[in-house]
Amino acid sequence: MSSQSEIVLTKVPVPLVAGFQWSVGELMEKFIKALADRKIWGVKCPECGYVYVPPRWRCGKCYAKLGEENLTELSGKGILLSYATAYVELDGAGSFKDLSEPKPIGAIKLEGADSTLFMPLGEVKPEELKEGMKVEVVWREEPKGELADIKYFKPAKR
Repeated sequence: MSSQSEIVLTKVPVPLVAGFQWSVGELMEKFIKALADRKIWGVKCPECGYVYVPPRWRCGKCYAKLGEENLTELSGKGILLSYATAYVELDGAGSFKDLSEPKPIGAIKLEGADSTLFMPLGEVKPEELKEGMKVEVVWREEPKGELADIKYFKPAKR
């Protein structure tokens, strides 16, 4: 005797809430908190002397361990190595939206640092940008100790 059974699948929406906790590490935390005091910290490798900004816990050149004792304050001035201009941005829903005006983004090497920092550029039109130009940080009016405290970099006064 054989019997057949019917399987019925139904879709039931299930709300999903995913909470994440992620540590940026001790050195990056100090970097972010120092922004509230308008300070930019890098970390200098005790073995090869390479200076990273933002700081990291291991040297990418010689693999030496880096710690709080290796933190070094940087001036916030630097050189524009390269740049790009954005004409669109993410809309927060997985798509792009056109910008009302282009936004330049710069690859900046800060004085005293060896690594490159990628930041927005302001107070300058894209056609006025030149590789090698001197730039300086512009701070948020009231820093809070978060990455957005660096508003952008602008051409430095001569």
